Amino acid sequence: MKTQASANTIRMSVRKVRLIIDMVRGMNALEAIVRLQFVRRDAAEPVAKLIKSAMANAEHNFKADPEKLWISAISADNAGFLKRFRPRAMGRAAEIHKHMAHVQLELTDEPNPKVIKKAARAALRTAKRANQ
Repeated sequence: MKTQASANTIRMSVRKVRLIIDMVRGMNALEAIVRLQFVRRDAAEPVAKLIKSAMANAEHNFKADPEKLWISAISADNAGFLKRFRPRAMGRAAEIHKHMAHVQLELTDEPNPKVIKKAARAALRTAKRANQ
């Protein structure tokens, strides 16, 4: 059983969101939510909200037990940017790009050992960067 959820146009750059999703890839969904509560990054909040949404989808549509759901795939992609302008010297204007991200999530009811092993290595690398 696979359950999908997506969050479109999160007002945050993809790079910042990927730091957080690399930490939770391959984890149990409930453990991921608990971990995200203690991460001091703004991207943790929309990712946790997305995981909760996918868990609610699985519980409602497939009568799945939320404690047995695993994050099998999660990815963040570029969603474009908003153009803003800042005044500069001599009457000029400088363009500012405010980036956005799309996040896709897939939950399954059984863990995938390959995903867990790969995600554990990535989590060690990104945990160091996220808490700096």
